Amino acid sequence: MQAWPPEQSVFAAASPELLAAVTRAAVGVAAPAGAALFSQGDAADAFYIIDDGEIEISVMSQGGRKLTLEIMTRGELFGEIGLFAGSRTATATVSVAARLRRVRRSDLMASIREEPALALQFIDMLCARLRVVGRMLEERTFLPLPTRIAGRLLHLERKVGSADGVIAVSQADLADFAGATREAVAKTLAGWRARGWIALRRGAVRITDRAALEMLADNADD
Repeated sequence: MQAWPPEQSVFAAASPELLAAVTRAAVGVAAPAGAALFSQGDAADAFYIIDDGEIEISVMSQGGRKLTLEIMTRGELFGEIGLFAGSRTATATVSVAARLRRVRRSDLMASIREEPALALQFIDMLCARLRVVGRMLEERTFLPLPTRIAGRLLHLERKVGSADGVIAVSQADLADFAGATREAVAKTLAGWRARGWIALRRGAVRITDRAALEMLADNADD
């Protein structure tokens, strides 16, 4: 099992006391691919830590369109915002069979009542996660589509890409990630393939010119 928490986790700066409280409260869960762990609007009673597998986090717009916010992977946690919001703000679906640790709110609160200082740490980490989610939603709203797609491909390559730059993602899924139509994404990808920036295959994209995509992702004016 990978050491937890990893450097990129919101728990990376947590005190040993908070980590011990989370570890005591955690219960192992196995979830098959396709399983819905919770849905947007459900009552929230637990958060999860991923030991293996992949979890898709998505929301439904008022118009009924699914927007995929993130793919969570080993060492990350999800569902913690709902503990304080009272209900789930997103849907969590298992995209690759997963081994998880579930931490129930009641069990964690028992430790926090014994050590109130842990509550302040947890609130700080929730604020950090909310800033990340806010930034993602801002990008969907204000950045041009090519910039959003480039940033999302680079992000997915870092998280779930193979060693040779292949990302197992369909154009429909990429459209969900970018908050765009499949047709608009297909047109953008076709242009990049013509320039030699990417290669396309069924259900996958391979980055062949990372520098070009990085430049596009970093330039919100293009």
